[in-house]
Amino acid sequence: MDPDASYDINGNDSDPMPRDNGDNKHGTRCAGEVAAVAFNQYCGVGVAYNASIGGVRMLDGTVNDAVEAKALGLNPDHIDIYSASWGPEDDGSTVDGPGPLARRAFIFGVTSGRQGKGSIFIWASGNGGRYTDSCNCDGYTNSIFTLSISSATQGGYKPWYLEECSSTLATTYSSGTPGHDKSVATVDMDGSLRPDRICTVEHTGTSASAPLAAGIAALALEANPALTWRDMQYLVVLTSRSDPLEKEPGWILNGVKRKVSHKFGYGLMDAGAMVSLAEQWTAVPSQHICKSREINEDRPIEVSVGYTLQTHMDVNGCAGTVNEVRYLEHVQCKITLRFFPRGNLRILLTSPMGTTSTLLFERPRDITKSNFDDWPFLSVHFWGERAEGRWTLQILNGGPRRVSQPGILSKWQLIFYGTQTNPIRLKSEGTRNGASGYSSGLNPFVFPTETDINQQAGSLGGAGAGYYQSDLYNNFMNYPNLFSAAGSGIDKTVATLNGHNIPTAQRENVMADSNNKLVVLHDCDPECDQQGCYGKGPTQCVACKHYRLDNTCVSRCPPRSFPNQGGVCWPCHESCETCAGAGQDSCLTCAPAHLYVTDLAVCLQVCPEGYYENYDNRTCVPCEANCASCQDRPDYCTSCDHHLVMHEHRCYAACPKNTYETEDYK
Repeated sequence: MDPDASYDINGNDSDPMPRDNGDNKHGTRCAGEVAAVAFNQYCGVGVAYNASIGGVRMLDGTVNDAVEAKALGLNPDHIDIYSASWGPEDDGSTVDGPGPLARRAFIFGVTSGRQGKGSIFIWASGNGGRYTDSCNCDGYTNSIFTLSISSATQGGYKPWYLEECSSTLATTYSSGTPGHDKSVATVDMDGSLRPDRICTVEHTGTSASAPLAAGIAALALEANPALTWRDMQYLVVLTSRSDPLEKEPGWILNGVKRKVSHKFGYGLMDAGAMVSLAEQWTAVPSQHICKSREINEDRPIEVSVGYTLQTHMDVNGCAGTVNEVRYLEHVQCKITLRFFPRGNLRILLTSPMGTTSTLLFERPRDITKSNFDDWPFLSVHFWGERAEGRWTLQILNGGPRRVSQPGILSKWQLIFYGTQTNPIRLKSEGTRNGASGYSSGLNPFVFPTETDINQQAGSLGGAGAGYYQSDLYNNFMNYPNLFSAAGSGIDKTVATLNGHNIPTAQRENVMADSNNKLVVLHDCDPECDQQGCYGKGPTQCVACKHYRLDNTCVSRCPPRSFPNQGGVCWPCHESCETCAGAGQDSCLTCAPAHLYVTDLAVCLQVCPEGYYENYDNRTCVPCEANCASCQDRPDYCTSCDHHLVMHEHRCYAACPKNTYETEDYK
C-alpha cells in the first residue's frame, strides 16, 4: 500500500487499515479490482496491476463535509485517480450533494491536482434502482468533475440496482440477479469465507464498477501521463461501446450521431481502445463556461396527470466573447421549482440539434418534499453538439400520486461547458479528408464542422438575441476561470515578450530590454510580492502579496467577495453578504432582505416550506420531522406531511384515541 496515498481520517493517523469487524471489506474489495499485483496466484489480477494504490479510512466513523473534503483533497500532486464507491442515501427521495468544503476540494483537485493537469475523480453512479432513484439527485455523480460509472450484468443488461440518469458517462461490468448472474471476483477481508485465499466472488453493485473504470483510466494514464482530467472524459466518451449493451432498450442517437443511454451513458468502457487513443492524444483546449440568462418567470405546473409545461430559450453560446462555446461537453440546467409531491415530476431538455435528455425521471418515493432550489441537473448527452440555437425544457406531471395544488417553475438557466475550437487533435493521423473529428470502425465521433455551424447559425434568424454572457466570474475576465486551469492553452502570468502568452491586459505595460526580454523591476507597489513588477502601480505586479482583484493587487477582497485558494477575489453568491465560497450554500452572513436557513447555510428571501422564521435573528429554522409547516417553534405544526394527521398542532400517523379524522386530516 502506498503510504503517500493513504490516511486514516476517522482515527487521524497514517494507518488506513479498517477495523476487522467483518463489515469493513468494501474498500479492500474495490482496491483489489484496481491494483492486485500480477502473477499473485490468489484472487485475481488488478486491471492496472502496475499502479500503486492507497486507502483512505473515512466511512468508519462520523462522515461530514470536512471528512469528505480531506479525503478528496489528499495529496493531489501524488494521487492521480480517486475512486469513490460511496455517496448520499439511495432511498429514492434524497436530493443531496457535496458541501462547500468538499466542493472546494473538487475544484482544487481539477484546477491544481497532478501539477495542474487535474485530479481524476471516478464515482459509482448509485444502487438505488430498486427505489427508482435518480443519480441526477446525487450531487457527486451529477457533477462535471466526476466520471460517473454505471453497471451492466454479464449478459449486457440493466441490473436491478441501476439508477437511470443523464449524468452517467459510461459503464463497466458488475453483478446482476443473484443466482443467475456472476458477481465480481476480488480480494476480501473476511478470512472465514476462504481461509486459504481470502478472496470473494461476491463483490456487487456500482461499487464494483467504479474501481474497474479507475483501473482502465490508470492504464490510459500509464500510456500518456500528460492527460488532463477533461482529456480522460473525452477518451471515455470516444471509446466506450454501445454494441455489447444494445439488447437493453433506451438508446438514443445524439446530434453528432453518437449513441447514448440514460442507463449506460456512452456504453461499455473499452480499455484497449482507451489506451490506443491515449497514446495519440493531445490535450484539449481550455474549457469555456457560458451561462445563459436566467428566466425568472413563474410558470404553473398543473395538477392533472400527464400535464406538460414547455418553455424555450434561444441562445448564442456566448458567441463573440471569451467564453464562447461551439463544441459542447457538459450541460447543466439549473432549476428552481415547487411541486408537491416532487417525485411526480419528469424533466426533459432538448437541444437545438434535436437530442432529448431526461434530466429527472419520476421518483415514486419522493413524496415529502416539494422544492428544487437552483439544482444543477447535468447531462452529458449533448457532448460534441453545438450550443447555439433553441433549447426546450419540459416538465411533466407523470407520477401516480394525487396533487392538490399547482406547482410553480420559478427560474431556470443553462450553463454550457466546452470549447471554442475543435478539441480533437491527435498526434498521429486521426482525421480524413480534412473532416473534423475522430473516427474508428466502432466509435464514430464527428463534431459539427465550421460550415455546419455557420449554416445552422444562419438559419436561426437572430435567435440568440435574448442571450447574454453572464459568467459567474465576469468581473474577473482577465484571469482563467474556475475550471480552465486543468486544461491546456492557459495564459501564464509571466511570459516571453513575443506576446503570445502575456495576458491581454498586461501587454501594453510590459517593459523590455534590448534583447527583447522582460525586465522585472523591484521598486514596486507595496501590494506586489518579492518577485517584483513590470512597472508602477498595483496592476504591474509579477504576483500579488495578498490578493488579486481584476487586474489589480489588493490588500483585502472587497465586500461581498472572497479569496479563492489561488488568492483571486471572486464574488459571493448574490444572496450572501459574506461567504466562504461561490455557491449559494457558502454564505456566512446574508445580504439585506434575506434570511439565513440554519441547516442549509443558504440565504433566502422567504423561508422554504418546512421552516419557520425566527424574527429575532433573521433565520429560518426547520420544523420537526413530521411537520410540513410550522409556526413560531419547530413542534407547533400548521400542516402535516402527506398521509399524516394533525391533532393539537402535532402530526401523527393515525388519530389518537377518542378522536376521528376529518377530511382535511385534522
